Amino acid sequence: MVVLSEIPGDPNEDNQNENPQEEVENLPILLQLPEELIASIVALIPRCHYPSLSLVSRAFRHLITSQELYVARSNLGFTEPVLYALIGFQAYTPPSWFILRRSNFPLQLHRIRSLPPMLSGAAVVTIDYKMYVMGGCIGYNHPASSNVIVIDCRFHTWKYLPDMKRARCRAAAGVIDGRIYVIGGCKKQDADWVEGRLFILDLDCCFAYEPVQGLWESWDDGSELMRFWHSSSSCVVGDLLYALDLTCALEHPIVVYYPNELVWRPVMGVDTAHLPILTEYTSTLANFDGKLVILGGGDCSESSSEIWCVEIALETRQGDQIWGVVKSVSIVSRDLPMRHVIELCRTVMV
Repeated sequence: MVVLSEIPGDPNEDNQNENPQEEVENLPILLQLPEELIASIVALIPRCHYPSLSLVSRAFRHLITSQELYVARSNLGFTEPVLYALIGFQAYTPPSWFILRRSNFPLQLHRIRSLPPMLSGAAVVTIDYKMYVMGGCIGYNHPASSNVIVIDCRFHTWKYLPDMKRARCRAAAGVIDGRIYVIGGCKKQDADWVEGRLFILDLDCCFAYEPVQGLWESWDDGSELMRFWHSSSSCVVGDLLYALDLTCALEHPIVVYYPNELVWRPVMGVDTAHLPILTEYTSTLANFDGKLVILGGGDCSESSSEIWCVEIALETRQGDQIWGVVKSVSIVSRDLPMRHVIELCRTVMV
């Protein structure tokens, strides 16, 4: 099941000690141990207690926010996927971050009020527990921004990084070998149109940029790929591109693109009968720890403003055919303002 929560230390989280103070009374003695050993011990403590641990001493505050502790938790398999959604409500109003995370409790959608509103059209990538938000603008026909913000999703803190060389809005961005690449979002003739290597869909064709050699290469004429590839209702899982097609042109609402064959195929096992009433322009598709998540709703111009969350497990069967199994369907919000827009969703491991 998927659950939305507002703060990392959810008071309803499983395995929470009734009196966390008992756990921290004897913790200062750990400071006499090697730092790596301390990290491996603290990694065993449920993350909901970290705010209390950070109050013990400056050394513990440093440990709680350290990369070493995150690596220790990751090696133990204690990190968990968290889905973030950037949602706007009306024109010229900056969108806000909401959070989705696993739990055994009913689904709820909560705004993260400790994070500032973002610019519409910002490019967002994730690396470990961080989200990098780049560029954006207030609205159409408004100047683009070159700002870069990094968000620590463990504690929902943020800070500015050095600006990009060029102001950008609605740019494409990706991560390759730990480096962030940003493409587009400004005039194509600019020398620094690309700040990186990505596959790109243009209005006329599909192509890729190789940053090491500085070469562009044609990938496809784009005619087949453009049938279903939409920026918000598409995502990549396991090196395959998935898209939401509620017209069911291939007789199923979710399709997958096979780059070696340059062809779309339906994801078998998922039919419209398994899904709530959705519209493509109000719905987003995201990779949630290897599963597909649809976050969206119906026509926001109507009285209903419900947001649904659908979680779909994927598997490859005979003949490399992708099958999907709907694991959960839940309403995550009933009270968001009408005409909301889910700009994007991103999964972070915390």
